[in-house]
Amino acid sequence: RKQLKDKAASARKSSKSKANNQKLDEWELAVGIEIHAQLNTARKLFSSAASTINDEPNTHVALFDVAIPGSQPIFQRETLIPAIRAALALNCTVQKTSKFDRKHYFHWDQPSGYQITQYYQPLAKDGYITLYAHDGIAKEDGEEIRIGIKQVQMEQDTAKTISKVEGEHLLDFNRVGLPLIEIITLPQIHHPQTAAALVRKVQILLNAVDACVLGMQSGGLRADVNVSVKRRSAEQQCDNEYAGVKALGQKTEIKNLSSFKAVEDAIIAERDRQISVLESGGRVEGETRGWTIGSTETRRLRGKEGEVDYRYMPDPDLGPVVIGDDLIQHLESTIGILPDEEIALLTDTYGLTTKDALTLVSLNNGCRAEYFYNVVDQLASLSGDKDLRRLGKLSGDWVLHSLGGLVSDAGEEENALQMTSDGD
Repeated sequence: RKQLKDKAASARKSSKSKANNQKLDEWELAVGIEIHAQLNTARKLFSSAASTINDEPNTHVALFDVAIPGSQPIFQRETLIPAIRAALALNCTVQKTSKFDRKHYFHWDQPSGYQITQYYQPLAKDGYITLYAHDGIAKEDGEEIRIGIKQVQMEQDTAKTISKVEGEHLLDFNRVGLPLIEIITLPQIHHPQTAAALVRKVQILLNAVDACVLGMQSGGLRADVNVSVKRRSAEQQCDNEYAGVKALGQKTEIKNLSSFKAVEDAIIAERDRQISVLESGGRVEGETRGWTIGSTETRRLRGKEGEVDYRYMPDPDLGPVVIGDDLIQHLESTIGILPDEEIALLTDTYGLTTKDALTLVSLNNGCRAEYFYNVVDQLASLSGDKDLRRLGKLSGDWVLHSLGGLVSDAGEEENALQMTSDGD
């Protein structure tokens, strides 16, 4: 028992030490992230089945979802609206014409033997996201850093696998066909902490524009990270290139990370593993790896040397998606205030600290911020006081600390107060 306790304590200490080590003098880390986010729609991407993951298993399944012969995909146009909002929030150029392709592979969670995605002509391209110090980036990145977004594409989700004992797996087809967007960043992230901050900010952004309201904690957002290292000196020749970013080391991919901490910890573990391999004279292999929460090492899932041939082909059952300028302009003009602008409003106009402003915009999927504004308005109406900074500080203390403490003491789940997007 003592040995097990010592081993666990050592693992925790090692993990904490690595988490604090964002930069290594002799090595350069490069990280690219693929974020899969469920769109906020009532229906699935290519069927009229309800878009939900929390009901009884296999209760929202259309014929096409499980590849019944003769069934065909019917693009649900309503899914396009939140996808465009997300692309605009990420400063992408929405393409006037995008197309769907089939990505072929066999797995039990994909009934048709292929996934419908957008490989050749995605929904949007060439965006970026700006991260600031208050977003929690590594101190080595300074006050702000801009990370490029290669593209945003629409695609369908797979079935949910529920693993039981002795190799038994249950499948919930409620999730198959759910509408997703995949956000692909350039490999311009050089610190694990900044990678986690990026995923966190993307989640806040998508929620702010009502594109994706289920976050990581609810299973509505997942991240895959591509990790590579190289020596800062010229000893190691790196000829790998991705989307114009050159001189990259051999990358490995870590799949299905479901928390911000998992993103940071998995990158640290994989970075250290690759460095250990190279320092011992070995070669990093291109492969897909997994991560278990609480672990200090990634684990090999399958090899991935060279380009995997998914036999991409245009989907013959789906026509092109043509988007007019009027729709893009309308969504652009009605996108509302974005998190960075709201943080500036809360600090400059309402007198909140940056920390409190950040907390406010991220709580309860943004509903807590709307509630805050309502409290300020009520106080102003009842008291006749027009000093927004004084009212803001009073309201912020109540909404964040007093009210937050009551919810915390009661052990309630997130949004147990049943706040709405209007702040009611």
